[in-house]
Amino acid sequence: ALPKILSQTAPAFCMGSCSFVVEKSKESTARVVVWREIGVQRSYTMESTLCGCDQGKYKGLQIGTRELEEMGAKFCVGLLRLKRMASPLEYSRPSNLDIENELIESSCKVTRYYTFII
Repeated sequence: ALPKILSQTAPAFCMGSCSFVVEKSKESTARVVVWREIGVQRSYTMESTLCGCDQGKYKGLQIGTRELEEMGAKFCVGLLRLKRMASPLEYSRPSNLDIENELIESSCKVTRYYTFII
């Protein structure tokens, strides 16, 4: 469910690039070890690129701090949505504080970096 949520909300996330197969070369990775030895049912690895994107909103662009922060915020929103799906009664009461919208709004604030060459 989490990858599906991210594919709907995070422009830098690509469901088509996901692989849920345990390959021989990945058997010693943390996600496979915690799945096999500890029994964590849903253990994921999220990877990023330094070479740029080849799909979506960021196609042809380099990934920077802003895009990584956006992905982190969208990941947090995805976890919140997943929690809400798992415990719908807990979140059915009206609330004055809409955490999800607050997270989205705060992730959209742009931090600008300026470089001056003298």
